[in-house]
Amino acid sequence: MGLNRQLRETLEQLIDDTIHQAKMFRVSAQSFKPLISEEVDFALGIAVGEIHGGFYNYFTVVSKRPMNDEELVEMYHVIRDRASEIRNAILAVE
Repeated sequence: MGLNRQLRETLEQLIDDTIHQAKMFRVSAQSFKPLISEEVDFALGIAVGEIHGGFYNYFTVVSKRPMNDEELVEMYHVIRDRASEIRNAILAVE
């Protein structure tokens, strides 16, 4: 069945919020220098991890169960489809 409309909208809003907080992810990545070689990619990983973890926790509280495989795959697709938008927001931070 996948994610219902309300859950999908919540995931999209979480992604929007993450994009608006791009500076925080860039600053977090900078704090890992010189351990990392690609600051933007590292920041993207932090942002995606935050979206994944935040939405997964939200889902389990609201639904009172873990996500099934179909729901997980849909979540991954939504995040992946907007990953370039997240990355561009991180790149735009000076």
